[in-house]
Amino acid sequence: MICTAVGAAFSSVLKARCRQLRGVISLIDDMSAKIRYRAVALPQLMTELSETGAHRDSVFLKRVCALMKQGRTVQEAWTETAHTVPFLSESDREILADTGARLGDSDTGGQLSMLSLTADMLSRSLCEAEKECTGRAGALFKVWVLCGIGAGIVII
Repeated sequence: MICTAVGAAFSSVLKARCRQLRGVISLIDDMSAKIRYRAVALPQLMTELSETGAHRDSVFLKRVCALMKQGRTVQEAWTETAHTVPFLSESDREILADTGARLGDSDTGGQLSMLSLTADMLSRSLCEAEKECTGRAGALFKVWVLCGIGAGIVII
């Protein structure tokens, strides 16, 4: 029973990374649209996005906004969140932290280019994560179920 639960937990971590990446990519796409068409200031942009239905449940955006309320700049809050948000790989964290450090550093065109590049890089990470999830999630679950059956046989 415990082994089955461990297998399910490992499997769910892989799926959670995919969900987290999809959410951050969607966030970046929405940021790009608002910057392009409304030229919204970064603090206002983060607040607006956190209040919309699409991003209301975003763990990443909630942490960014919470840190901003504590007095950090958008760049500091984004970078710190990138390093602490759960379920991301180290390369995902580096991409997001680099983006956070550059938010607001250039004109609208530069920001849009940077966000586009970030979305592309995270999309590649998402493809890799989905392949890994498809290939490994089922296998991990089966291995741990078999370990549980084996442990049960040994106990009996």
